[in-house]
Amino acid sequence: MTGLGLDGHKLHYHPDRVAAFLAGNIVWPIYAEISPTSRCNHRCRFCNFNYLGHDGQNLPDGRMPVLMDELRQGGVKAVVFAGAGEPSLHPDTFAAVRRAVERGLDVAMSTNGTLLDAGQLQAMAELLTWTRFSINGGTPESYAAVHGSPPEDFRRAVRNLILLAELKAKTGSAITIGTQCVLMPENRGDMAGLMRLLRESGADYFSIKHFYPHSDNAYRPDMSFLTGAYVEELRGLAARESRDGFVCRVRDPENLSRERPYTECFGLPFIVYVRENGNLHTCFSRQDDEAASVGSLLEQSFPVLWGSEGRERVLRHFAESHDKNECQANCRHHQINLWLMKLKNPPPHVNFV
Repeated sequence: MTGLGLDGHKLHYHPDRVAAFLAGNIVWPIYAEISPTSRCNHRCRFCNFNYLGHDGQNLPDGRMPVLMDELRQGGVKAVVFAGAGEPSLHPDTFAAVRRAVERGLDVAMSTNGTLLDAGQLQAMAELLTWTRFSINGGTPESYAAVHGSPPEDFRRAVRNLILLAELKAKTGSAITIGTQCVLMPENRGDMAGLMRLLRESGADYFSIKHFYPHSDNAYRPDMSFLTGAYVEELRGLAARESRDGFVCRVRDPENLSRERPYTECFGLPFIVYVRENGNLHTCFSRQDDEAASVGSLLEQSFPVLWGSEGRERVLRHFAESHDKNECQANCRHHQINLWLMKLKNPPPHVNFV
């Protein structure tokens, strides 16, 4: 499993959308993330959505499958079910997954993996391009401390990971089975054992991320252990465990920086986010800002809403009202912005290719 591109972007594979952007035309999003529900069976200490309260909101029954038709009509190419809660808790999620695949969309899901039943695992193996299990501890005790869950959920997550890997092997599924851990004080000593466990469980890759605080969340752990020597030790462990088709990646700590060389967020039109309350956003981290919502997908279809004045209003709002150096360190748009900034401001002699 190579070429994951976890720290970069893939916008250069979509020259038609880039050409529309450079020409000043309407850009239709390539990628959509859906938050089916804010309900979650865990309370992860690091979760960026904690400030929203996990208040139990759901997209209305029947709306998600129809939305897949609308996203396809609006030119979206890939959909990820993730968001503020655990997507498998919504009764429509897997119906929407199937509808999206039937409409020709690439589909993925992020999950804690603890609630998946046999039928859902079968559907994942059959339908998903990739899935990513969030496993943030290498023992039941450290897992429970980070996830805010019962310790036995660690075994449930690993068991379902193994079952999915077995289904993949049995059926010849093309699904990529990913796993991810956010480095925290509670799990800092678990990485060697967790790498081995996930490799032996049949995962295709393991991504080790750094903790990024959200400005509206109070949680601020002591991350002083995250030294250069510690990161290099992790990289050595990852290199040794990356074998037999399994890849372990330590994400780039340079992404912890909030320094931005641009003043405008160029990447906003290429990605959309659907909240569990039906609001359509372009920025994942400003969901509590009413001015950052394009409008409600409970009132209008996606093509109508994206083609409305609401899209331009939101783009103006972010251009005029937000200091980009205050944005999330791990902003989904950052690498896109760096690339588009160069395209919009080319150096001399570009025709001498």
